[in-house]
Amino acid sequence: MKVILLWALLMIAGCALKAQSTPEEKLMQTLYAITNLYVDSISKEAYINHTIAEMMRKLDPFSEYLPPVQLQGNEQVLGGMTNFAGIGVEGTWKNGHFYVTFVERNGNAWKQGIRAGDEVVSVDGKTLGQLQDGQIFRLLNGEEGSVVTLQVKRGKKLLPERKIVRAYLPVSGIRTSYMIDGETGYLAISVFSKNVSNDFKKHLQGLLRQGMKNLILDIQKNEGGLFDEAVTIADELLDGTKSIVYADGVHMDRMTFQAGTKGLFEQGRLTVLVSGQTKSAAEILAGALQDWDRGVLLGSRTFGKGLIQDTFPFEDGSALRLTVARYFTPSGRSIQKVYKKEEQPFKPSSDTYKSLRTHRTLKSGGGIMPDISVQADTMHFTQWYNMLVYSGVQKQTVRDFVVEHRMALQKKYKTFETFQRDFQGDDLLQELCRMAGEANITFSEEEYEKSKSFLTVQLKALLARDLFNENRYYYQVLNSMNPCVRKAYEILSTPSDYQMILREND
Repeated sequence: MKVILLWALLMIAGCALKAQSTPEEKLMQTLYAITNLYVDSISKEAYINHTIAEMMRKLDPFSEYLPPVQLQGNEQVLGGMTNFAGIGVEGTWKNGHFYVTFVERNGNAWKQGIRAGDEVVSVDGKTLGQLQDGQIFRLLNGEEGSVVTLQVKRGKKLLPERKIVRAYLPVSGIRTSYMIDGETGYLAISVFSKNVSNDFKKHLQGLLRQGMKNLILDIQKNEGGLFDEAVTIADELLDGTKSIVYADGVHMDRMTFQAGTKGLFEQGRLTVLVSGQTKSAAEILAGALQDWDRGVLLGSRTFGKGLIQDTFPFEDGSALRLTVARYFTPSGRSIQKVYKKEEQPFKPSSDTYKSLRTHRTLKSGGGIMPDISVQADTMHFTQWYNMLVYSGVQKQTVRDFVVEHRMALQKKYKTFETFQRDFQGDDLLQELCRMAGEANITFSEEEYEKSKSFLTVQLKALLARDLFNENRYYYQVLNSMNPCVRKAYEILSTPSDYQMILREND
């Protein structure tokens, strides 16, 4: 009897399958058959999630299904917050003691008087003598709003206990900003996260107060983010009601975004640094500035992502991130590179456009080609160098060095300017080689010579950051040897060269 009933059920299901006339009904009937009639038991949720992910993957490289954890992580990045609640400190072990090496200036530890160089004696009454690195950070981090009690020593003095509230630390999309000289500022945007345009204005105003007339805007490693934030920042740099970008799609009307409000920096000389890691929203900004001849672009061809995604959430916390439109620069250029038949070598489009002010010839398709090509020096990326970085030996060397020599270094280098001018780093490089040997990283004289100069600069940059507890000093040291930054500064310092690059090239 059971066999007869099962056979009847299958026959009925088969007839129903044949009777369907629309793709939507066919899809729903297939899903019903698999989840209710398949010979073995399956997880309905897992199967459906996998099916959705595969459907999205077939569309384009950027449409995707986001499980709840991945969606939450992405939202925290774009929302400008860390993905854990903590107190905002970094530290290292040295001879059985745990020392603070860096304190976030917007974190609660800083507000409670914790400073780089302090030794943490106990956390919530637990002494740290027998703990390891990971264990102490598990004690320091916890639920948002909870309180952790720290006992610290400064030198030989035991300070009163500090009660510090754990919090999600705001992470600005502005990597750093500083003045290179009396007239030229540098500002780097790492991601177009929520409210980054407000941070951009604050940093820009700070540079203008210091007398900035020329700006180096660095978006070399900016992989995009929120569309509206990029448009708002472009508005700060473009005058009048110039168009910034327009979006178009089969299921949406064409939308044009224009400059409107009076921008903070509409007239000064501007250079924009781009690279193969400059994507999406960052390409919107770069494309608008290039189309309007607002500044000189330097670096290498950008990534070529000219598609816009929107997020469609489900009740279980997952979501679809679906491509809904293409964007075009003001001159009509598409930045999207070809993504079908990925096994074939990339061939940039031969289509050309004209810039909108001086009518320079611009290329379309496959990213944005800079006005001045500056190739990064990759010779120093040897296997030995990579092992030092990925093993953590490089950072650990600097942390140990600054813990052991902080007082002497601060006495010798009272200001960053003195440190930048006089610190050589030979002792630090020797210490790095010693620690690399202890970590069983095989030494190569040939690779050492290739990596030496860059490693010396990186070590100096890391030391400057920890010694003076300022992130911007890390970038100031690195950028002093960065060929793209140096070329941008050279162009800004020579008005005739700057104007020549932006003039009509026919």
